[in-house]
Amino acid sequence: MATIMKNLTIETALSLFESYAIKQNEYSYLHVNSSKANYFFDKLHEIVNWMKENGHLDSLSNYYSHPNIAVRSWAACYLLPLHEKESLEVLEEIVKMKVPDSFDAQMTIREWKNGNLKNFYTL
Repeated sequence: MATIMKNLTIETALSLFESYAIKQNEYSYLHVNSSKANYFFDKLHEIVNWMKENGHLDSLSNYYSHPNIAVRSWAACYLLPLHEKESLEVLEEIVKMKVPDSFDAQMTIREWKNGNLKNFYTL
């Protein structure tokens, strides 16, 4: 991954973010494989850190209306420190959908409002 990160473009980073978000969700809910779900979470986090370091984190807002709920949800979570109102709206929409991701979105909203995620998403 170090080589990929060195030569990464924003387009590639966004594509990887999308792919990793989908795979993380699939291994969490469809395949129920926590090891692989955690692997893709770590990869997702690496991409987000690269985006933060290179001033591209705001680009995730393009995914607020992504057709895949996992991509939408992860983008909203990582953008909470930058666009709290919009991110919370996206997460609240997901809660209303009553899909497997709804519970995660609901817990993220609650924990964000309680101040328990501020350090995680702003690192």
